[in-house]
Amino acid sequence: MSYTIKIADINDPDIDLALRNLIRSAYNSNNLLEEKFLASNIQSNASRPSFFLVAEENNELIGCNGFIANDFLFDHINYVGYQSCWSATHPAHQSKGVFTTIINEAKKILKEQGAGFLYGIANNRSIPIFVAKLDFLETPSLVLRIPNIPFLRNSYYTNSLPGKNNECSINEEQVMKHKATQYPAAVKVIKYNDSWLWGKLIYKKKYGIKWPVFYVGGIHLATEKDVKGLISGIFRSYKVLFVQFFSCKTNRFNVLLKGWRKPTMNGFIFFNLNMPGFKHFNLMIGAIDIF
Repeated sequence: MSYTIKIADINDPDIDLALRNLIRSAYNSNNLLEEKFLASNIQSNASRPSFFLVAEENNELIGCNGFIANDFLFDHINYVGYQSCWSATHPAHQSKGVFTTIINEAKKILKEQGAGFLYGIANNRSIPIFVAKLDFLETPSLVLRIPNIPFLRNSYYTNSLPGKNNECSINEEQVMKHKATQYPAAVKVIKYNDSWLWGKLIYKKKYGIKWPVFYVGGIHLATEKDVKGLISGIFRSYKVLFVQFFSCKTNRFNVLLKGWRKPTMNGFIFFNLNMPGFKHFNLMIGAIDIF
């Protein structure tokens, strides 16, 4: 192996520029990410720092991968999960195993540090590598759209009250505050009793008209009975065309609503490092960097 793997100082202006140029080259893009975008994108205020690993050859960055830290709770114990994101290998250095070497090095580093697991949503190009070569497990994702048609909305509620057991839950407030810092104009919070959800208010163009839609990023439920009040609050506050949920299939929340279907996007990938096995992965799309 002619290259070395190391943690990058993304606050260094030269490294920041080199990373942004690498990502632009890897994705054959004409656009360069804004200065300091990567640093702001991965700093999640978790109990452990986020970081970038880079592959360097002859003083040139030829590959990179970001790892966003988030706090999770399982069986009353706090764990840190790291989201794999911003994967890039320079076109001139592909087929050298750069990507797999970076991920395997991250596994070693994070396992020694006591991190709980790695996770993410891989694109079509990288998911075969994650699953077949890096031993990640893929859990399907589910999507649900609730239209703004009052007499239909009640048909989406199941009135189920599942018991809490064997579930790993992300610190939803931490994720919401991180996204609100990144996208202050788009991120909205809806409250009902002691429960709340957050998401993005986005405008989609259809038939020449811009329609508001609400993409739910995550939800915190004090009681499952508050789901209907929260969803009604979205429609009441923003008059959106529809509300969309995108969730991990093992999320315990999913049983509270009907009409879930398989999306075009890939499922959630997961690699265990230091934590016991669990049944429910309470995770929605808001934690992912592309949201």
